[in-house]
Amino acid sequence: MNIDKTIDDIVLLVQRDGQPLKGLGVRDKKIYVRIKGYDNIGIWIELIDYELPQLAYSDSSPTTDVKAKACALVPWAAIETIIHFPDLEGFDFPQPTLHQLGFQSE
Repeated sequence: MNIDKTIDDIVLLVQRDGQPLKGLGVRDKKIYVRIKGYDNIGIWIELIDYELPQLAYSDSSPTTDVKAKACALVPWAAIETIIHFPDLEGFDFPQPTLHQLGFQSE
């Protein structure tokens, strides 16, 4: 197995104790995420419909929050383990069958 084979696949990410990802709103120890890349600092995970405050007021978008596709860097020190399912149908790009991929931010 090689981490390159996990890119664009869904994995089960188990975070270390102490909620190292609580700043992103992650409260569960185990979360399913899509890996978008990695580097010497950690792995990049996809955040679907991540909510962020509206950066500038506009008449065409009166909402105060904006949802966007984003990626977050999870440091290696925050990860207990990554479980990859290379042969499980529905866990690879581009059509995951998981109904709740990722997590809800608070």
